[in-house]
Amino acid sequence: MNSSAVSLDLLGWQRRNSGDLQLPAGQVISRVVVEHRGAYELLGPHGWCEAVLDSVARERADEPTDYPAVGDWVVHTVEPIDNRRVAIVEVLPRHSMVTRRASGAAPLPQVVGANIDTLAIVTSPDQDLDEHLIERYLVTAIGGGASAVLVINKTDLGDGDAIRGRLTSRGVEQQILMVSAKTGDGMSALANLLAGGATVAFTGASGVGKSTLVNRLVGDSVLATGAVDDEGAGRHTTVRRELLVAGGGVLIDTPGLRELQLWNGKGLDQVFSDVVRFAVRCKFADCSHRDEPDCGVVGARVRGDLDPDRLASYLELCHELSELEEEIDEYQRTRRRRRDARRS
Repeated sequence: MNSSAVSLDLLGWQRRNSGDLQLPAGQVISRVVVEHRGAYELLGPHGWCEAVLDSVARERADEPTDYPAVGDWVVHTVEPIDNRRVAIVEVLPRHSMVTRRASGAAPLPQVVGANIDTLAIVTSPDQDLDEHLIERYLVTAIGGGASAVLVINKTDLGDGDAIRGRLTSRGVEQQILMVSAKTGDGMSALANLLAGGATVAFTGASGVGKSTLVNRLVGDSVLATGAVDDEGAGRHTTVRRELLVAGGGVLIDTPGLRELQLWNGKGLDQVFSDVVRFAVRCKFADCSHRDEPDCGVVGARVRGDLDPDRLASYLELCHELSELEEEIDEYQRTRRRRRDARRS
């Protein structure tokens, strides 16, 4: 067995899977730890290896989400197929899939991470707090089947309580952890998220200290960290998503994001439960909460029971998701026309 071998349990297998799969001889299970363009790095009981998707599995993949992603459990061959890389023959069912809209003109999804239990959204006092971006992260996490926690890092710089106050007063109901990767304050609560083989993904803007938090949790400087310049701008020290074993669970570190486009709105009502609570009072079931008569949401805003900026954020996301749905429909119609034209 390879010296880099890691048991499935240490990688979190027992948290969501029961028993062992009956696999053909010559096939084993590993977890995707790094995703490259067309290739993957895997880790499991047979050690670390490079892999590619085999031809049959590739033919079955119709959508971007059908391909392996960081955090996926995959079945692959033990022996290499090209003297170096093994072949992934199957991606096992996911219990969560955190996705965002991929960059580019085409409306396509990009998997941020698979089988994530908790998405830790990191911010810090030396960065501008963007409540709208945090709300996008929350919708993305919950819509993908993961829980979410807000992490205020660098509390040694002060103002951490002010950030927490701004978030709670805005209506954010998720757990908020106050930590300092530099001093170690609050790190035990963060480490508790990994209990029982949980998978925790870290995300947030550049410069908030995600990689430093990961280094401290892993117990080694496995990720490069960069300084923050005089104006508070952080360097992009993490350039790829990567899964790491840490304590009783695993971490996924992600590159810093300055913006995040939604792919689905499944978590919208939960994140904006305050808006939804007033929406049940609307006269019309399809109320847009803008200018319809007897709108419960607008009434709450007028009375001061609902933060106007919070409502604006909700309406912006609703509009974005509506436009995305139209884009997807048109994109799929175009694909069908092109496919039919090739067949004729």
